[in-house]
Amino acid sequence: MSYPSIITQEGAVERNVEPIIEALSPLLDGIDNGHIMELGSGSYKHIEAFAKKWENVRWWGTVRNEIEQEIAGDRLEKENVRLNNLHEPRIVDISNQRHWDEIYIAVRHGVAKQFSGFIMINLIHCCPIDYSEKVFKSLSPRSTLDPKILNPSKGWIVAYGPWLNDDGSYKSDQDEKFDREYIKSKSPLLGLRSIKSISDIASKWGFVEEQRKQLPKGNMFAVWRVKSP
Repeated sequence: MSYPSIITQEGAVERNVEPIIEALSPLLDGIDNGHIMELGSGSYKHIEAFAKKWENVRWWGTVRNEIEQEIAGDRLEKENVRLNNLHEPRIVDISNQRHWDEIYIAVRHGVAKQFSGFIMINLIHCCPIDYSEKVFKSLSPRSTLDPKILNPSKGWIVAYGPWLNDDGSYKSDQDEKFDREYIKSKSPLLGLRSIKSISDIASKWGFVEEQRKQLPKGNMFAVWRVKSP
């Protein structure tokens, strides 16, 4: 692995899960038997809450290696989490083409339905920028794959977390400290991004920025939607 994991700060899930659920509601309410995948599910606490909120949606969570898979699995086992609509942690390193191929195979053979959406919580700044592009490229409506992994007419990708301003400046002194001392200290490949920088990448692969929503603690919820023909 070419970059380290960024461990979610203690108590962060408990603080942000309800605001994220509220922001997701317009995208998810009304979806019946849809499939949603979260990239970088960590401890599985967020996706567990999502599965409990939207019981008519099938939730696919991912971790990037066997260590994270064991941590998430142990927590689910210890806390006796058994939800019919929540799949066990699946290993997906977003930089690994083989893992994207495996998702495609799951869709092609009916193990999973074509996905309605993908969710990334505190992931964009926790991976090198070219890996972020890998996400949009792999889910692009312009892909030659058939069927597409993501619904090519109305699929969406969500990212939540702290962001830079569009001009690359920090939104607050707190964000600058968090970026320099907590994220970039782990690896120079990491660091906060601007939503604009991600939208520029997304547009290359057939997505348009649809929404930005301010959430507590300076975090932003951003939505990219498949661009209409």
